[in-house]
Amino acid sequence: MKHMRYIDPMMAWVGVLLASLLMLNSCGYHLAGHGNTVGAIAADVRTVSIVGNAEKNLLVRFRQQLHSDAYSIVTDGDVADPEHHAVVHVNVPAPSFTPSAFSSAGVATQYRMILTGSVDVARQGKTVWQSGNIQRRGDVFVTGGPTSIEASRERLLKDLSKQWLNDAVSRLRSGF
Repeated sequence: MKHMRYIDPMMAWVGVLLASLLMLNSCGYHLAGHGNTVGAIAADVRTVSIVGNAEKNLLVRFRQQLHSDAYSIVTDGDVADPEHHAVVHVNVPAPSFTPSAFSSAGVATQYRMILTGSVDVARQGKTVWQSGNIQRRGDVFVTGGPTSIEASRERLLKDLSKQWLNDAVSRLRSGF
């Protein structure tokens, strides 16, 4: 009888994984966010400006969360060395707030708020990274009058803004 060699199934999977990674590496594939960067911001960047159409409070909180020892956050006018500067564009238009459920009489009983935006990083006028679409959504149920609806809407906007901000900063810091 011939001797049969036993191959451990786990070792077979490890071999397949290593072969796959080698093939990806040989064709030039690499993971975004790795290399000479601090997330999406290159390691040689010394100053960062944060600009955009987001509401002022969101931009202030974005600056606070993006704080780093690797670079200083400055205004666009305070750029001394454009070669080692990056501009972070925060694009967050006004959220949509539309009725999403109705009573049998046709009166809105629920509203959906959707906060959508994106972030990109530019160096010397060229975009070097984009977050893609970042979206957060939530619902407001109509239980009271206009004052109650507006208060619920404001609370929801605050919550969605926090969620959106955390996601945007996380993507920027990771480079993905």
